[in-house]
Amino acid sequence: MEQLGSAAFMNDFNALSNLLRDPDEVEIPKDGVSKPGAGPNPGAIGPSELLDVKVPAPKPKKDPKAIWEDHEVPDAEVMVEDDVDDGREVPVYEFYYKQAVESTDVFLGMSGKDESSTSCEDMVLRVELPGVSGAAELDLDVKPTYIKLSHARYKLSVYLPHKVDE
Repeated sequence: MEQLGSAAFMNDFNALSNLLRDPDEVEIPKDGVSKPGAGPNPGAIGPSELLDVKVPAPKPKKDPKAIWEDHEVPDAEVMVEDDVDDGREVPVYEFYYKQAVESTDVFLGMSGKDESSTSCEDMVLRVELPGVSGAAELDLDVKPTYIKLSHARYKLSVYLPHKVDE
């Protein structure tokens, strides 16, 4: 019985000496990667099926100083072409939003509409042009996201708060 105890002690002592030996004495495999069966190491913990897990490619790094993403910049056809100051006066303008509401909308709020511009069905742009005698003197260009009004004295180029129907 005493021999069995000394054999267990020798096995434990050899295992402890293998753990504590100098790393320079440890044999490093040729491929530089330790195998799970090569001894106690972090790679030996857990099932071996996890070693074949594919790691997804890293996402491309974004420029930390970038203000917009490429998809956020409007296309050239949507942008206002002549957004420079050429000395002409900008007229006074105001947007009005219209909604088709019923008494159930006003008193009970059943349709979910509110007084914000997101619930409007119609949008009216009112522009004050003193000194202009008629619409024949004006050049009006309406795009889905902006409106451009030109006259010899006035110039208005403004983005619309909502997209207009064509």
